[in-house]
Amino acid sequence: MASTLNKTLIAAAMTAASATALADDHTDRLYLGGSFSYNTIDSPFDGGDSIDATGIQGFGGYQLGQYSGGLSTKVELGFSQTDDFDNTNEDITGVWVAMVGEKELPEVDPNLSLIGRVGLDFGDDDGLLTGFGVGYDISDRLEVRGEFVNKDASNQYLASLLVHL
Repeated sequence: MASTLNKTLIAAAMTAASATALADDHTDRLYLGGSFSYNTIDSPFDGGDSIDATGIQGFGGYQLGQYSGGLSTKVELGFSQTDDFDNTNEDITGVWVAMVGEKELPEVDPNLSLIGRVGLDFGDDDGLLTGFGVGYDISDRLEVRGEFVNKDASNQYLASLLVHL
C-alpha cells in the first residue's frame, strides 16, 4: 500500500506542476481533483463472474472553452492505481488523458451538470476510454462528480472531488 501511496503522491505532484506551468493568466480555468474508484473486470472464466478492486486517482484539468447553452469543453490528465484484484496479484496502474464535455442542467438544478468523456489510457489497461456521469457544484471552487468510465479491460465507478483554482 505504501508503494501505491508513493506513486499517487508522485502523480499528484506531477499533475500540480503541469497545472502550474499552464497557469499563466488562466488560473480560473484550472482545477485539480482526486477520486476513489470501484473497478471491475468481466471474467470469461469462473462462470462469467467479474473480479473487482478499489482504487484511487489524481488528475488536473483545464477548461478549453465555455459556450452558449451551458456547454464547456475541458482536457484532463491523470494517474490511476488500483489495489490487487480479487484472487490475483494484479493491479492496474496508468496515466490517462481525456477530453471532457460538460453540460449545465439549470432546468433541473443550477449546480448540476452532465459529463461525457473520451480519451486514452497509457498503462496496464491501455487503450480507449469513454465515460459519462454527473457533476455538482458545491461552491464556486468545489465540485463533486459521480462517473462511470469504460476502459479496454476494466470498468470504473468514480466518486471525485475537484478544486477549481
